[in-house]
Amino acid sequence: MLILLLLLCNNSYAQQPEPALNAVAESQLEGHAANADNISEDDGHWQQLQGYTRRKIDLNTADAAALKSLGILSPVQIRQFLAYRQQMGKLVSIYELQAVPGWDEQLIRSILPYVRTGNDLEPRYTLKDYLKRGDHTLLFRYGRQLETSRGYQHTDSTSAHYLGSPDRLLLRYRYNFPRYMSWGVVMEKDAGEAFFRGGQGRGFDFYSIHLFVRQYKWIRALALGDFTVNMGQGLLNWQSLAFGKGAAVMQVKREGELLKPYASAGEYNFYRGAGVTVAQGKWEGTAFISSRMLDGSITENSGYHRSHTELAKRHTLGQYTIGGNVTVTGRDWRAGLNMIQHQFSQPVVKGTAPYQLFAFEGKTLTGVSADYEASWKGLHLFGEGAMSANGKTAWISGLLASVTANVDMVLLYRNYNRGYHSLYADAWGEFYKPVNENGVYTGISLKVNTHLKIDAYADQFRFPWLQYRSSAPGGGRDLLVALTYTPDKQTEIFLRYNYTVKQQDGKDDVSFFPPPVRVDRQSWRLQVKLDAKRGITVKNRVELSRRREEGKAQRGFLLFQELLYACTRWPLQLYVRYTMFAAGEAESMYTITSGMLYEYAVSRLSGEGRQYQCRMRWKMKNGLTCWIRYQRTVYGRVTSIGNGWDEVAGNRVGDLHCQLQYSF
Repeated sequence: MLILLLLLCNNSYAQQPEPALNAVAESQLEGHAANADNISEDDGHWQQLQGYTRRKIDLNTADAAALKSLGILSPVQIRQFLAYRQQMGKLVSIYELQAVPGWDEQLIRSILPYVRTGNDLEPRYTLKDYLKRGDHTLLFRYGRQLETSRGYQHTDSTSAHYLGSPDRLLLRYRYNFPRYMSWGVVMEKDAGEAFFRGGQGRGFDFYSIHLFVRQYKWIRALALGDFTVNMGQGLLNWQSLAFGKGAAVMQVKREGELLKPYASAGEYNFYRGAGVTVAQGKWEGTAFISSRMLDGSITENSGYHRSHTELAKRHTLGQYTIGGNVTVTGRDWRAGLNMIQHQFSQPVVKGTAPYQLFAFEGKTLTGVSADYEASWKGLHLFGEGAMSANGKTAWISGLLASVTANVDMVLLYRNYNRGYHSLYADAWGEFYKPVNENGVYTGISLKVNTHLKIDAYADQFRFPWLQYRSSAPGGGRDLLVALTYTPDKQTEIFLRYNYTVKQQDGKDDVSFFPPPVRVDRQSWRLQVKLDAKRGITVKNRVELSRRREEGKAQRGFLLFQELLYACTRWPLQLYVRYTMFAAGEAESMYTITSGMLYEYAVSRLSGEGRQYQCRMRWKMKNGLTCWIRYQRTVYGRVTSIGNGWDEVAGNRVGDLHCQLQYSF
């Protein structure tokens, strides 16, 4: 069928493909999924970038804040561009970006879908423009696992454990005028949750609504409903998507707007209330207030309400939050003070495990911090220091340096006390929370020539107190070298080597505290992407891994081959991928799939087997776009997949997803 479609399509129809991720960005997202506590459902960043594809940023009028909102450029690269524009004047063509010092072809390609050059003056929009110049988008997404897991099975005498069907539903309406106004509503039902019955008489399990205004007179930002807060370097509060270590070795600084609208399906990492940012001259002030209900514990908020047990925990813990920020900005520097306080309706009780000895407990959680940044020539210094109410501190400081036009370097130091408390923190580090860690990170990015780029980092870290799965203080080191070769616009070759050493509990079941053992892990990745003629893109990846623990070695491999075809006769895009994998007993391998719009689905592959994926996109002229995605994973030498109520009998599991989007 695929071959027939390829033969029927000719060159009489041209369509604009959606922006694709390069190998470095894929590596960052896969690393984020592997190291985070759970896979984020926040697609706000992708919504924002998609908005910029329709209303591109004008590089001749954009300020630093607009360029930061892309989430692609480093502070040094932004400074290099603004200095070039000030010296050379407005850009005549987008191709002039090649002359900006420190900018390479790979970086320029990354931002091209979202920027433009023009001779227009900076627009002065009225409130009427805010209300009429934006885009309306209605999105519906459906998905389900095709095999029936144990939680849905029932007999004549017993009912199913899960109260609802395995269907996953998402309905979202959003009006978006990028950089100026946004409003919308989100409704979501997870698999297993009841729908208009049982404990969900109101239909969807999760509802979200927001109204957000930017740059209106003296109001820099106004948030009503659901919103996120991003302070400093994430020691006190950071709720937007943020990455840790990866092949983008220079992207260690948290960059983002302090207040942002929330229009995603995740049910935990946001605030519900109101916030405002006002600006006067070089001063800027922000205040926000939030009141919402959590599911029984601040440490276990999966958002699932599938069974009577999960429903009993629903909305049983009240959280009231207030916070604020004051920032002063100079010509080449900026400094800010931040404060946040959470009040809970009942005392939070910490766990009893030894590594949780210094965790937070009580009804009030307060924190303050100060963040800063300063630039001088090719240097950019940044950092944040924070303190929780118990007097424990956390701080991070970094230096980005553009040594020459072809060499960038970074130095980062962090020190997080074992007793430091923060609720929505997401600072840079080995662990996903800024607690019980100190370390030094160094990185270098070398542009050998216009086609070859080498990135490398070394990170030495230490955990002064116990960690999960580690019953003694420990530490380790992490090394990475990545090579990106782009001989032409159609070809990208990515080679990566990663070596990590850590300590964790051994498999001694006799001791109360199992003695720690050293765990070494190495991985090699080769990925080749080729944009062939007639709308065909081919991508191949080979990844090998080796894990050594207590003198025993486990080896793994992953191989995938994918084909993306954009039909030139019809508005049709086809995607297929075949993956073979064999991960060790204690290992998982991650791959990101070019899924539906706003969905970069990450597969967590364990054991051994193979995976089939295919996707079709049909883009109609009336603003309606349809996606259908199918995935099946077949495991070897197993009789069941998963555990608990999610266990599936057999050795294979499949998923079907479809999405409709109407833009008007």
